[in-house]
Amino acid sequence: MRKYFLLSAVALMLTSTANATTDYAEVTAKATIQVAGTFTCNNLDYGTIVVKQDNEDMVIEDNMSESEDFISMSGSGDVVCNVNDFGNDDIENTLDLLSSTSDDVLTLVYGASNEMNSLFTALHIPANVAAGVYEGSFTLTRTY
Repeated sequence: MRKYFLLSAVALMLTSTANATTDYAEVTAKATIQVAGTFTCNNLDYGTIVVKQDNEDMVIEDNMSESEDFISMSGSGDVVCNVNDFGNDDIENTLDLLSSTSDDVLTLVYGASNEMNSLFTALHIPANVAAGVYEGSFTLTRTY
C-alpha cells in the first residue's frame, strides 16, 4: 500500500508541474537627462529706499515710483544677464522679500523684457512698511 501511495504522490507532483502556467512581463526603463549650462546676471540691489512715514502701497518700476510717498532710492532695479535671448518671452514670476526684523513682505515681480538680455522688475512695497533689510533669491532659467 505504501508503494502505491508513493507512486500516486509522485504522479500528482509531476502532473501539477506539467500543468503550471508562467506569466511574464517586459519592462522598459527610460531616463532623459539634460545638462544645464550657466549664465550670469548682476545682482538686483535697490539700495536704500526712502519712503514717507505711514506710506501708501507703492510700486517701483524703471527705478522710480509715481507714489507721492516715495522719496529716493540709492540702487537700481536693473538686471542684465550675459545671454543674447532668454528664449521664453512668457517669463513672469514673483518673489517675496522678507526681513528678519519685520513681518512685512515686499513682492518682486520679474520677467523677460523687450531687451534680449535683461529682466523687467517691479518692486511692490506695502503700506506702512517697517524699516529693515528685505531679501530673497530666485533661480532664473533659460529655455531655447
